[in-house]
Amino acid sequence: MQAKIMLLPASSKGKTLCSYAEELFLEISAAFGHGLNTLREKIGEDSVRLFDVPLTQETADACKKCNAVFLADADCEGSRELYQALGIPLRFRSFCIPDTLSSPTLPKRRMQLCHALALDQDTVFAAVRQALQLASDQEIPFCHVSPTGNHRFAWEANIKENIKRHPALSWTALSAPEAVKRIIEAPWNVGVMLCPPYAGSILESAATSLFPFPGLQYDFGATEEIGVFAPRLSCDAAGMPQPFGVAFAVAHMLRTSLHMNREAACLEAAVNNVLISGWRTPGMAAPGQPTDGSHIIQLICEQLAVAGEFLYKGER
Repeated sequence: MQAKIMLLPASSKGKTLCSYAEELFLEISAAFGHGLNTLREKIGEDSVRLFDVPLTQETADACKKCNAVFLADADCEGSRELYQALGIPLRFRSFCIPDTLSSPTLPKRRMQLCHALALDQDTVFAAVRQALQLASDQEIPFCHVSPTGNHRFAWEANIKENIKRHPALSWTALSAPEAVKRIIEAPWNVGVMLCPPYAGSILESAATSLFPFPGLQYDFGATEEIGVFAPRLSCDAAGMPQPFGVAFAVAHMLRTSLHMNREAACLEAAVNNVLISGWRTPGMAAPGQPTDGSHIIQLICEQLAVAGEFLYKGER
């Protein structure tokens, strides 16, 4: 498969995360016989420094010509403008603890916060449909927080109309305080939570501060034409960008935007194998565990190379 992927570093630390992603794309291309080609443009502080705006029209147009976008900092200046330029109605923030990191005191969490980026009729309709489809596909509960004021009726009417398409889906309507309480008390039972713009910002901050592994978080949003995948630029105490969130974001990109399910599964397995072996970045490690954040991507790539060789042998 041939594909073009835009890399948007946003900052000096973002350049490191883009380099991690580029290594993964190169290894996937080599291991599975694809041509995943990367381009780079500027966004955020890099763009402001040169062009006085966080996102130029030229960068937005270049992104539209690609199959997917890797944004190195989910919270950088220009990220909202990028979503809007690409017609993406909502931003998902993924909070998931893999089986390899869960424990009796730290259950496996699977929570997706869906932050609608506007409240006009078309955006709300698309946001509701996407959030419900995600919950249905993953077979996890759905809940939502209604906006206040004049937008409330249209929002709730959209929910009631679209929920009919998913009769088996468990769903709940929550107030903003009830949503915060649920995130605090039982984050592993939240499932997919859809929020309007103002509540989404508050709830994202609450969930992000409570999540035990910030380096695993990433954002994503997509249309049928293109998706944006963005790890949070979360650094450990030594200031080292975290590679695991990059790997999970790239795996999601492979599966949803590039339709490469086998390669996505191999990448996720490679990440889990590295975690099972005990490797951690300094910000994730327990006492006595090996830490070497700068080589995590290399270890994952070695696993991908083995998977590619094995699968090719099996096909011949």
